[in-house]
Amino acid sequence: MKLDHDLVRHILLAIESNENISGPDGKELLASVSKRGYVNLDEIAYSITKLKEANYITGKASWGDNMPTEIIPGNLTFEGHQFLDNIRDDSVWKDTKKVLSKFSSVSLTFVSSVASSVITQLIKQQIGI
Repeated sequence: MKLDHDLVRHILLAIESNENISGPDGKELLASVSKRGYVNLDEIAYSITKLKEANYITGKASWGDNMPTEIIPGNLTFEGHQFLDNIRDDSVWKDTKKVLSKFSSVSLTFVSSVASSVITQLIKQQIGI
């Protein structure tokens, strides 16, 4: 399954915006990402699994009979906060996606690096370097 970077971003934003110290429950996360058009439970659970593997979240997704049985988003880790800080701003995200579109496949680490470079370029433009 392909990892949808927009969905990853929406999941991280939804987790961060939740006021519960342990993060949103599965239903809250699904409601949040469905407002953005993401309703495929397999995609959402897969993204949660990959975010956990990357150590960006504390949550998990459980699978049974080749389908998600439970989605627990958990909360953001320190690494998750750092990654989200790089991709949070809409204009930075738009410019990051423009760069990423030139590649057929990129890792989340590469996404973060590109976003960081976009931010650096924006800062340089602002201070006239």
